[in-house]
Amino acid sequence: MGVLKMSKSDPKVNSSDLSLLEDEIGHTLPEGFKNFYLTHSGGVADRDWWDSGDEYEPVRLKKFKAVAASGALDAAETKYLSGCYAVMTSKNVIPKTLLPFATDDGGNFFCLDLTDGDVCFYATDSFDSNSSYAANHAKAYRWLASSFDAFVEGLKDESEIDL
Repeated sequence: MGVLKMSKSDPKVNSSDLSLLEDEIGHTLPEGFKNFYLTHSGGVADRDWWDSGDEYEPVRLKKFKAVAASGALDAAETKYLSGCYAVMTSKNVIPKTLLPFATDDGGNFFCLDLTDGDVCFYATDSFDSNSSYAANHAKAYRWLASSFDAFVEGLKDESEIDL
């Protein structure tokens, strides 16, 4: 597939910025994830579709979230990985084991599972107020790839999928 090309990325970050993110989320990030973010701090990918080839419709990745640079005054904003994680876990929208790293056109998340490195699509728009948080969390997952690297490699151009 080749290297993913990105546009509209934030300024580059360094290893200490990623270490700070790891401290904030309480987990060590996979090397592939860190390498991606050392090269691209968020942005729009040239291949922005995920098609599992299963019963689910393909989903478009609108934008990768950025890593906040050390000392950023707006680091708590949800456009950043750490800010989004803090807000979404504090409101119990997502479990603490998921790190939202990108969004689709509807504001749903592509997440890194912090316990095993898998990637999932997490639908935040399916919340049922009559169900528990645990039940809502369980039905929001759609597993996509066994690693961040496999996820990035599997992204496709719109011309490569059947819509």
